[in-house]
Amino acid sequence: MYEVKLDSELHVVTPNEPGILGRVLGTLANAGVNLKALNAYSEGKKGVFLMVTSDNSKAKKHLEILGYQIKSNPVVTVLVADRIGAGSEIGALLGNAVIDVDYCYGSSAGVGKVLLVFKTSDNKKAVETLR
Repeated sequence: MYEVKLDSELHVVTPNEPGILGRVLGTLANAGVNLKALNAYSEGKKGVFLMVTSDNSKAKKHLEILGYQIKSNPVVTVLVADRIGAGSEIGALLGNAVIDVDYCYGSSAGVGKVLLVFKTSDNKKAVETLR
């Protein structure tokens, strides 16, 4: 049905200051790490980045050099066709399986595809439900 897998994201906490987005993403680029999905926002004096990359361990190593706080979170990634209603179908399937979605975000993953990232109350059950 969907291309679904258990994955991990990096949760990176930085200072919230001008240029931080470029510094974080530039560090990944210089390390040769591809960014698959990104959610970035600020919380007061902190910048928060949730990201799925092509090489989380390499990304973590290079971002830690800059002194950022980094942890890894288990998530579910779903590659879907970029079409109206795809997200609502996934949301309905997870809801019918009584799986709580803590948060989600998405990113274009190529022509006609979207990569959706979900942190849920039961990632294993979410993968089984969506396969």
